[in-house]
Amino acid sequence: MKIYKKLAGQTVIYGLGTIVPKILNYSILTFYYTRIFSVEEFGVITELYAYVTFLLIILTYGTETGFFRFSIEDKKNLVFSSLLVSLGTTSLIFLLGVLLFRNKIANVIEYSGNVEYITLLSLIVAIDAFSTIPFAKIRKEEKAIKFTLLKITNVLITIVLVLLFYEVLPKNNLPLLENKGIVFNKDVSFVLVANLIASTFIMILLIPEIFEQKIRFNWKILKEILSYSFPLLIAGLAGTINETLDRVLLKHLIPDHNEAMYALGIYGANYRIAVLMFIFVQMFRYAAEPFYFNYYGKKDDKEVFSKIMRLFLGVVIIMSMIMLCYIDYIKYFISPRYHEGLLVVPVVLVAYIFYGVFFNLSIWYKLMKNTIYAIVLTGIGAAITIGANVLFVKKYSYMASAFGHLIAYFTMMILSYFLGQKYFKIDYKLARIMEYVAIGLIIFAIRFLVIGTINVFLRDSISFIMIVIYAVIIFKREGFKLKRLELNENKNS
Repeated sequence: MKIYKKLAGQTVIYGLGTIVPKILNYSILTFYYTRIFSVEEFGVITELYAYVTFLLIILTYGTETGFFRFSIEDKKNLVFSSLLVSLGTTSLIFLLGVLLFRNKIANVIEYSGNVEYITLLSLIVAIDAFSTIPFAKIRKEEKAIKFTLLKITNVLITIVLVLLFYEVLPKNNLPLLENKGIVFNKDVSFVLVANLIASTFIMILLIPEIFEQKIRFNWKILKEILSYSFPLLIAGLAGTINETLDRVLLKHLIPDHNEAMYALGIYGANYRIAVLMFIFVQMFRYAAEPFYFNYYGKKDDKEVFSKIMRLFLGVVIIMSMIMLCYIDYIKYFISPRYHEGLLVVPVVLVAYIFYGVFFNLSIWYKLMKNTIYAIVLTGIGAAITIGANVLFVKKYSYMASAFGHLIAYFTMMILSYFLGQKYFKIDYKLARIMEYVAIGLIIFAIRFLVIGTINVFLRDSISFIMIVIYAVIIFKREGFKLKRLELNENKNS
């Protein structure tokens, strides 16, 4: 079917804008950071970027989804400009507030000796929050290639600047800068400086999108959007708790500070391997969210949504197979110093599969304007995450955090399914889904329990064959003609 091909194509293009930058990040920056910084210093980077994630959710306050929901043809320009004014105002207020109280904030989060972290983070967050709506506009207009180029440019600038700050400039005498107190060394702050410059440059490139139409502000429209989006803000905060709170809490829940920062560094590095699955879910979300809204109301919408769910599940299981079957190679994205935490990877991978399924299931409350359920579901997940960390981190360290993710997302997935069946019933063909899961588990069992200790070449070859067979089974069951790369409308729908 053309609609599936279009969604797949959009997912691939958006994937280039999300997964390619992340792969560059992992293959270059994470590889680099885990080798030039100590485990504890990498723990600092992990913690600081957890704060960035929290703050971006607050400062965008659910307006991205609100933009998609309310940006109908005759109002899209007014919706865009009203949200732009709103985000610009709140980002500026945030920035001024943080700069005014940066010393107190640094004391609270135990970085009193590095107040510059607070300044740099506030600038990054303010710029990225303001840029959210221009990026949403690009997605709404299906300018996927432009979106991709901007995202890739961002990370390439960051990489170049990081290498400049940590490799080139420290090896050259720069008296003019040294006289002004600027000394280039292995200080973590230059990671933030590189990020800030890249974000600023991208915002400048977004100016044509910002001023494509006359900037107008309509309070009535904004109020309607905020009413819709506020539950998504609360849900976003709860979701961010599920995703990042553990990296904030670890430092405070493990009594010994050095041990805590070491655990945070180990956890953060290995989490970045598993987070490749999260990146795929995000790139799928970028394409699927506007697709769901645009396709809702058509005669076969529920049938289409059901098939998308099953195809998505099959793909993420295939990705998990690839990552775990070849973990002996993938693990070198990070320094061997961090490999003691590799048990985190399969746990977080499964958690992200649950999260991806939850996203597909949760589209019901967005389409039906029942966004209050976003608060309920993600709030339950957040409570589980907090409980798992508070109760078990002291004894089990970062493994408690990893399992907290898994249990939280599993619970959210199950609850969303049953609520969705009540308010927006879709036949997802559960028997077929369980078949896909069962076959996947059998393949994992063969790989790790039967052929795990045989000759490496033979083991990898058998693993590859099993993954290919699984992919063929999934796509054929869903009517995907592999030779012509098109979906068959008449079978298995």
